[in-house]
Amino acid sequence: MKPFLKHLILNEDGVALAFGITFFLLAFLLGMSVYAAGETVRQRMELQNTADAASYSGAVIQADTLSRVACLNQAMSWTYVMMNRRIMDYITDKWLEKVEQEWDKDFHSVREGWNWQSTCGTRIEGGDFWAGFGGNHKQIFLNRSQMVNIEMIKQERKKAGGAGKGYRQLASFIDRDRKTLRAMHQAESSLFSEMPKRIENAVKHAVAANISGTPNDDAAGGAGISHILLQNDPDSYTEIMENQENQERIFLVFGDFKPDTGDISRSGIDKWWIRFPDGKGFQREYRQKANHLIAEWQWFGIKYINTGTACVPHPKGTGFNTVRGEDVRDDYFRCGQPAMPYRLSEDFFGEKGALLVGVKRKLNNPFAFLFAGGSPRGLFSAFSIRDRRSMWTASAARAGYASPTNSRRDGAYEITFLPVAEKDSWNLCESDWDATFIPVGAAFDQGKNRSFTPQGGNPLADIYHKLAPGSITAPAGMSADGSLNLGRTREVLQH
Repeated sequence: MKPFLKHLILNEDGVALAFGITFFLLAFLLGMSVYAAGETVRQRMELQNTADAASYSGAVIQADTLSRVACLNQAMSWTYVMMNRRIMDYITDKWLEKVEQEWDKDFHSVREGWNWQSTCGTRIEGGDFWAGFGGNHKQIFLNRSQMVNIEMIKQERKKAGGAGKGYRQLASFIDRDRKTLRAMHQAESSLFSEMPKRIENAVKHAVAANISGTPNDDAAGGAGISHILLQNDPDSYTEIMENQENQERIFLVFGDFKPDTGDISRSGIDKWWIRFPDGKGFQREYRQKANHLIAEWQWFGIKYINTGTACVPHPKGTGFNTVRGEDVRDDYFRCGQPAMPYRLSEDFFGEKGALLVGVKRKLNNPFAFLFAGGSPRGLFSAFSIRDRRSMWTASAARAGYASPTNSRRDGAYEITFLPVAEKDSWNLCESDWDATFIPVGAAFDQGKNRSFTPQGGNPLADIYHKLAPGSITAPAGMSADGSLNLGRTREVLQH
């Protein structure tokens, strides 16, 4: 017995095999761990890239919409100014036509109405009969400030008619302008009403294009990939500009005019062509004023009666005539269709305008494909998550605009509200918008003057509760018991 035991102790046959098996097992476990960790990291990177691509795609749609609305606003401003000029020309021309007609009637009366009874020769125009102001034949007192010859009025009206600026010609252009303004507002409204669905579709397609299940996920019962999108209705951060002086000046800048209503017209604007009524959209209408669009003159005529011995003057009499713009009022004495441009409220640069995308996928055992039914056993079961939780992530984006200030860096876009002077207005007249990422932790903060003010919102908490990824432990230092305190995510979230 002793020799046998001594042989066993001293015999080294098989030691290398034992060590080899042990080393192989350790190397295999290490390889399994590296593969499992690598696959988890790959899926995590894929998940974050998907969330980033999805939120950015949504912001691209948002930026595209705002760019289109800005272009429409520029065209709307130009159309509004042109329409106002045409209507003012229309009113002036129609009023002057009435002046011509009334003057011609008065002059015909004093010249022709009595001439047939005269047997004392031809009467003298401008002496025996006249129509003018203060005895000045053919002179019309306009706007109680200047004397203008009726022949000049006729000549200028004829010239305007030849240039297509007679009021009858202008009417069709005004109708077209009204129709254009109406169509522009409808187009802007449609762009905003369709934007949420377009963003939703863009996010959906971005998720589908950037992440998918693997054969291992199929073996484990599926990847469980899902996403959510947090966005607000555009009605919550857009508004139609009001018919107020300060807002109208800004609106003029949209069309590359000066922030001055005098750029519409240097005569008549804000005198007899005034903003009315208050409310949404810009429009004006004619108001008769004491010293504007008023023409005045007198008329006088006498005849001579032959008594047989002499020609005796016999007064016909005198009269006074006044023509006001109000006398020829019709439906073209007002805009008829307000210009209704949209602009952004400051709320856009806070929670209302933020786009948040959350994406999750199940944490499947990376070796599920090796086992029928997808349930790894033995050493492979060590890589299974007991509570079937999911990995998840979030990304936030918003449309940004080219800075109106000289401090803009090439390629940089503003993601906060910048109050600027009227001449530097950007609020939906700047058409250069693009998608920008924003820090997830600050997605609900109010952005103004290139800084963020916390508003109490918690974007990650909203994403977490809606995604429902399952239980998850907290990063070190967040809580004593290791539970996830979503109220403190802002303190530990660094991007």
